[in-house]
Amino acid sequence: MMKEGLKTEYEVNEKTIALIAVEEEGKIRTRVMEEEDSFIVDLCPTRVIDDSCKYFGSNLSGRISGTKAITNYTHKSPIVISGMLKLYYFPTMSPARLECSWISHNYVRTFFPSDRDPKRTAVQFMNKAWEDLAVSPGVFSNQLERTAQFRLMYEKRFASTVRHSFVSEPSPSTPIR
Repeated sequence: MMKEGLKTEYEVNEKTIALIAVEEEGKIRTRVMEEEDSFIVDLCPTRVIDDSCKYFGSNLSGRISGTKAITNYTHKSPIVISGMLKLYYFPTMSPARLECSWISHNYVRTFFPSDRDPKRTAVQFMNKAWEDLAVSPGVFSNQLERTAQFRLMYEKRFASTVRHSFVSEPSPSTPIR
């Protein structure tokens, strides 16, 4: 039974901070954290990511393959949902697991071992909201660094392609034959 007001779809956008896996009524759903809002979507986070990739013309599998082609990362790969909008996300665990959450690289401010359990990570986002995640600080740090590396490699590749794709026009003083 669906809760009243529960969203059934969602596309990641520039205001999306994180997609957090939550268990409600025996089902994994997504708590979407945005800059100024938070709400539940009746899909697991990885499904929201896949749907968002499709919205921008690909799918999660294609984005993971693209990351692998650029970085050789073979597991827990960060992805770009939209290069134009700079939507870079990383999973907290294998995306094959329903309880995998996805974090926006753009919004992580700082993180520490959680006071509740040092094997968990307390993350502060740019909007000063905190979230306690079921991922070790070491894994979280590694995922954040891998996403930064992927982002740098992706954006350099894109900038290089754009720079080399312009065609020179003849200058006004050059006669056209």
